[in-house]
Amino acid sequence: MPATATRKRSPQKLIRNQWQRFQNLPLPEPEDSIPLRVLVQLLVTVGIIATDVASLDVANWSGLSLWAVPLSVVGATWSYYCRRSRNIPVKFCIAIAMLVALAAFLVQLLNTPNDTRLALAELLIQLQVFHSFDLPRRKDLGYSMMIGLILIGVGGTLSQTLAFAPLLLLFLAIALPTLILDYRSRLGLKPSRSFRRIGVDLSLKRLSLFLLVTVALGLTIFTFLPRLPGYQLRTFPVSSLIEFDGEFDTSNIINPGYVRGGTNGEGTGEGTGEGTGRGPGEIDDNLYYGFNSQINQNLRGQLEPQVVMRIRSQAEGFWRVLAFDRYTGQGWEISRNSEDQIETLERPGWALQFFVPWSVAPWLTVNSRTREVIQTYTIISDLPNLVPALHEPRQIYFPTEELAIDAEGGLRSPVQLVEGMTYTVISDVPYRDRTLLQQASTDYPRTIRDYYLEVPEAIATGFVSALKKSWQLPLAQLRLHPSKPFI
Repeated sequence: MPATATRKRSPQKLIRNQWQRFQNLPLPEPEDSIPLRVLVQLLVTVGIIATDVASLDVANWSGLSLWAVPLSVVGATWSYYCRRSRNIPVKFCIAIAMLVALAAFLVQLLNTPNDTRLALAELLIQLQVFHSFDLPRRKDLGYSMMIGLILIGVGGTLSQTLAFAPLLLLFLAIALPTLILDYRSRLGLKPSRSFRRIGVDLSLKRLSLFLLVTVALGLTIFTFLPRLPGYQLRTFPVSSLIEFDGEFDTSNIINPGYVRGGTNGEGTGEGTGEGTGRGPGEIDDNLYYGFNSQINQNLRGQLEPQVVMRIRSQAEGFWRVLAFDRYTGQGWEISRNSEDQIETLERPGWALQFFVPWSVAPWLTVNSRTREVIQTYTIISDLPNLVPALHEPRQIYFPTEELAIDAEGGLRSPVQLVEGMTYTVISDVPYRDRTLLQQASTDYPRTIRDYYLEVPEAIATGFVSALKKSWQLPLAQLRLHPSKPFI
């Protein structure tokens, strides 16, 4: 019986055959227009810088533009000179680098599951840098244009100041001639090798007119565009989880302006010296003395104006921080500030989301209409561990394991609010109804009378005594001082 001979192909031969197969593939038609390539690279550069600038408002950005812009320029230059080559080793290295970037993105995604905008922007910038080393065709340049557009959109969602506006206008000014050259390439017109031969289609006068018309039309559409009442995607900006070691003392208000134990910046709500609720003194012109369990109205001085936080909200309102319920004669204090009178809120383990119980005064919103208002707070300078929010907070996306809510509805964090922290609050804000307020009953329940209508005995006695004395004044004395009040 004849034996069947089997031959095994060596790995070297397989690699050689595969390489030969790649070499036999037809070359893609390259894009020879230098102006189109330059303008596309400028679009990408503006998108990267805009994302970098806008992200400084919400986080400590790693400064990707410092290395991404030069590397992408080097890659675009390499792509132009090698546009008629197959570049198989370069493409292989690009594929490996993209897989590494994807793995890094997934790791970063686990650390910031609630706000993925910065992680996605970083991944997109890395992919664009790798992609810039292989841009032979017009289609590849189109991918870069889309990446630049996405980056400018991400920058718009992150921006909280007007520093983003010039970059947006610059992006639009570059995008108009880029689209014109891209359209000429699609029509198969002869590409221009220099800016001098582009022709009348890209004259400065015509482009300036197009830019003004586009900006005016965009602003008009933005003015009349209806605003949706809420977010369609329920994922909101929030900082990475802050680890807190120790037990959460809910009665403690951490105010960096008070001195405690001889150390600045680690004061508690009890305070000493100027932090107490009695006696004259001077206020700190950089830190608000009212963020405390007591507020002393005998202090003198004036605060220096400064930006402490930026708020992106669907509606204007009063940012509620702290409330007092007892008047001491020289100021105010929180009477219910013990741990057993403050409720601790815990979030689920899979999301940085807290559900806040209903208000201690539910009749404020039961008979009135409410509106959902979403607010995102970014801390600019260090603040106490009190969490500002619009009344009435329903959900809070906050980067800690626990929160606390006191008897007056104030929110407290186990850690101090530091620069760069971001959190989001969803509030059911009641509409202001003057008619409903006039119809409100004065028959208050015991929970209101015991805490909010109480007057200190010394103040009440002094007031009644002064009232009696005013009515005992002689009539002649009253005539001598007709302009002075009785009390």
